Amino acid sequence: MGLSAKLFFENNENETLFTRISLTPEQLEDARAKKDKLLELIKPELSSSLEVPVRHWLQGSYKNQTLVRPIQKGDEFDIDVGIYVLCNAEDEGLSALDVKQVNRSILEWYVSNRPEAKVGDSKTSCERLIYPSSFHIDIPIYYYDAETDTCKLAVQSDEWVDSDPKALQDWFNKKLSSLTPKSLAQLRRIIKYLKVWTAIKGKEDEIRIPSIAVTVLVADLYVEADDDDDAFIQTAVNVMNYIIENDSLDNPCGGGDLFGFKGNEYQKIKNRSDSLKNVCEFINKSEDSLQQYVLWSATFEHMFPPFIERIDEVSKNTNLPAITVPPKIKVRHLDKNKKLLSSGVKDEIKVFRDEELYFSIENDADYSETAEVHWIVRNQDAEAKRVNDLGHTSVLSVSEERYEGCSYSGTHYMECLVFDKNNIKGMGAVKVRITGLSRPLRNPPRKNYFKGR
Repeated sequence: MGLSAKLFFENNENETLFTRISLTPEQLEDARAKKDKLLELIKPELSSSLEVPVRHWLQGSYKNQTLVRPIQKGDEFDIDVGIYVLCNAEDEGLSALDVKQVNRSILEWYVSNRPEAKVGDSKTSCERLIYPSSFHIDIPIYYYDAETDTCKLAVQSDEWVDSDPKALQDWFNKKLSSLTPKSLAQLRRIIKYLKVWTAIKGKEDEIRIPSIAVTVLVADLYVEADDDDDAFIQTAVNVMNYIIENDSLDNPCGGGDLFGFKGNEYQKIKNRSDSLKNVCEFINKSEDSLQQYVLWSATFEHMFPPFIERIDEVSKNTNLPAITVPPKIKVRHLDKNKKLLSSGVKDEIKVFRDEELYFSIENDADYSETAEVHWIVRNQDAEAKRVNDLGHTSVLSVSEERYEGCSYSGTHYMECLVFDKNNIKGMGAVKVRITGLSRPLRNPPRKNYFKGR
């Protein structure tokens, strides 16, 4: 078993990387119900408007069971639903742009009495129905001619272009047909881990490896292992090697490059791929679970589960006392009216919603002036997951103070990693228990009773 195996995946209710990047059953059921209602109403309208039969085909991550949770609050996950006009649209004289605009006008009608949804700007190859801060449905429209087995996509330039997502799905299914259900499930998890990694590293500049490219590369280069951390390391090294050596990826079913990088995008992706490869190779040689955790934490940031909570269970050969100076984390606690309630070094604190916490390192003199602190918020529990806010990372100097508000009920962590020239110099965490909407009055005022004259 890999030293980090239990932090990647377990068949129980423990918090793992897999559980943190996966949508909750409630989120999936809500999206499924809204998707089904949309298709129930728009397909007949489109069929009536175009006077041809209309069908649909689920595609992408939803179809492959590789949907991932958005990495930050306010982001949306996506569902891809292809709409198929069952005729040869070109022979019938149906303009690609006209069909695309009919599709859009029906979506606009659909949201006219649904204030929770809106139609997004037209995309080159699809229209988008948005449920803000939750998810969106991308709706490309194709024609399919059964007689000639021709499938083409309507694009904004008023063209029907060759595109067959079903063929790619069939390729994926055939490619993996020899895998056992257990191995297939692991492969899907590896796809999800890599999709989250590329989303995290691309959150600032929006430069990411497309999900379809990640899926194809993992399907081609997957290495099975007993545990997910080992399988991820070996598969990720293979995938990163491909990216480092190639600036394009052929669609296995034809149809061009799946990367589609522009300008300097490939160089940035190549640099990130090289970094991930080096991290994986270093972890593969490491026999220190703390060292592994720090590197995995830098790789997956706040999406990685808290190590402190399960340190006795998962730690092996940890050299923490020998190689680091533990930070003494000082916490200033203010109520919602900004009144100071407490201030001091803590490893656990109980607070109420809307109160304020300020974190700093009291023994900052134990570190050099070049040291920096990675303050990592790791939110847990149902409320934070429901709004896709599992945390964030802030990098400050050792002398600076970090503010955090208290928003979600449950047990969360403020983790502190001190680095100096990329070497870890200290690690610590404060457990934050948030409960209740407001702090109870310690001495409520006594009632006044009228006693007469």
